[in-house]
Amino acid sequence: MALFDKLAGYASVETGTDYVSEFFVEGEEIIQQFQFLRDQIILTNYGIYDVDVQGLTGKKVEVKFFPKDTIKTISFETAGTLDIDVDIKIGVTNNTTVTAEGAAFSAPLSFKVPSEQANEAKQIVNLVKIHYLL
Repeated sequence: MALFDKLAGYASVETGTDYVSEFFVEGEEIIQQFQFLRDQIILTNYGIYDVDVQGLTGKKVEVKFFPKDTIKTISFETAGTLDIDVDIKIGVTNNTTVTAEGAAFSAPLSFKVPSEQANEAKQIVNLVKIHYLL
């Protein structure tokens, strides 16, 4: 993957630093793992891990886990003429975010995939549907 793609935060299906396996329960297995510049989305048979590496040094790491029953929707936005990436948003409950106006809402997990990897992005959508929504 080119340096620009990494700086832009595009996803790849490479395995990065392992931040989550120590939190796995018996019988939990990875379905698929997607690596960003530093962050990760990991699909397991029990839910989705969202790994957010923070700060310049990357020593502070926030790991959020969304169990199967909190995953409600998934959306897929194709790349356009000027938009060079595919957007995927996974709607979850209990991911509360507060706007500048003070309104609270449940924010989706959101990530971008380069248009060249549109088939992999479609695979993510299918995996989420099969393992969490059907």
